[in-house]
Amino acid sequence: MQDIRHFHPDMVALTGDLTNLGLLKEFQNARQWLLQQDLPPALLIPGNHDALIKENSAVKQALWAEWLHNRTQSEPAAPSLLVKDHVALIGINTAIPTLPFLASGKAGQAQLVLLADLLRRTRAMGLCRIVLLHHPPAPGIVSRRKGLDDFQAFQDVLRAEGAELVLYGHSHRAQITPIPGTDILAVSSTSASHIADEPEKSAGWNAISVHKQPDIWQITIQHRSLMPDGSLQDSQMRRVCRAHRFLPATSL
Repeated sequence: MQDIRHFHPDMVALTGDLTNLGLLKEFQNARQWLLQQDLPPALLIPGNHDALIKENSAVKQALWAEWLHNRTQSEPAAPSLLVKDHVALIGINTAIPTLPFLASGKAGQAQLVLLADLLRRTRAMGLCRIVLLHHPPAPGIVSRRKGLDDFQAFQDVLRAEGAELVLYGHSHRAQITPIPGTDILAVSSTSASHIADEPEKSAGWNAISVHKQPDIWQITIQHRSLMPDGSLQDSQMRRVCRAHRFLPATSL
């Protein structure tokens, strides 16, 4: 976190698994940790570990409410949204309770319909749309028992409505993968607590910058990886250019 603070980010995206077993005490501890970090505006989406236990779900959600950014109480399936300047972080919840030895996820049809609508509206506002989910949005990144059950339906929404970038967790690897049938990249990061000899698995985070150019979004992705000596090393920088159009902003 000290390294992240040195970059002075305007926003923070958290892609889940702040707990191990989804216990109430773990949610309470995670809340205290989040408060101690003094974060800029942050969007948190749950991971599969956070959904392992159904009990006290309303209480646990309330503990994280200021980072979950749920848009409405009347529509629990609604994607979350955090907007700052010209960037919209859009979160969908793929964390569901599963049978033992499974770690799969599902967005669900209701949430995907609302996601499509939100992508349309944020595009009309001229915002750079970055979608967050915990589970990988394409097959083959993790085993099937850990995958997103309705990845095809999620991809269909992206093919229809577009997005500038997708961020996900769960794989514990730093990867950049194209969404099939689109020019949208899906970017993952490693576990923040994982120390390993393999650079793509060692603890780290992604520094992502979005610059507004006359006709494009220029997006730069830089992975920071923890080295054995405790320092953090930069990966090769990746730049993405995405076309956009600007319209007068309206409230959501």
